[in-house]
Amino acid sequence: MIKPYRLFVRSYGAPSRPLEVVTEDRVVLRGHRLGSGPDALVVCHGFSGSHRRPRQVILQEALADRFTVFAVDFRGHGRSEGRSSMGVLEHRDVEAVVRAARADGFGRVVTLGASMGGIAVVRHAALLGGVEGVVAVSTPARWSGHETDAVRKMVWLTNTRSGRGTLRVAGVRVVRSWEWAEAPIDLVERIAPTPLLIVHGRDDHFFDEEEAWALYRRAGRPKRLMLAGRFGHAEDGYSPAFAAQVAHAVGAMLGAAPPSRGALAG
Repeated sequence: MIKPYRLFVRSYGAPSRPLEVVTEDRVVLRGHRLGSGPDALVVCHGFSGSHRRPRQVILQEALADRFTVFAVDFRGHGRSEGRSSMGVLEHRDVEAVVRAARADGFGRVVTLGASMGGIAVVRHAALLGGVEGVVAVSTPARWSGHETDAVRKMVWLTNTRSGRGTLRVAGVRVVRSWEWAEAPIDLVERIAPTPLLIVHGRDDHFFDEEEAWALYRRAGRPKRLMLAGRFGHAEDGYSPAFAAQVAHAVGAMLGAAPPSRGALAG
């Protein structure tokens, strides 16, 4: 059951400050900035989520030990304005945050997104570019063809009057009709030569592992695929240990550490 927005957000335990950005199409997004690392990491949540969900906060605080983390609620989510397009326009949200990081003087910016956030960072890097690395977690390769109960529930939530009413209780407002856009698999090869890390759980209850393989096969180099037997979907797998692995992988992208070997712990 989806809970009201105020019940599933968590305050930061680490020092943070409010962040507000405006997208190219004039949508105001609100979030936070934390950490004081020399490189910026833009962290993007999934559909019906928030940058302040408990596991998102755990991930951001752990990553803030090494990076300066920028995180906002996507359009149509929480205290941000607009309506969610479920991945079609959210690359504009990513771009607004990347620009804010650049304006703050960061020469190196990496984007990390999960589920819809993964779609957004893939589309952003492919269509707009301008980042030093991309991490896509639990990201579908295609818009359709996912025969899982979780996806069927999401379709009901976004395509019925009752479902959209349920989403509003959770602080999510969605567009009334979905517009066509290129799927991640149609764009992912454009990301190269920017480094790409794809992370997926073999037990993902939304999107099958083959989605990750499809993206990986289509992507250009440099690229890396990390799979876990027990990860779940998106923020289900967020933990301090996962944050440490992500930090090491991003460091490798930026040339700060040698690439690690082996599978994702889980």
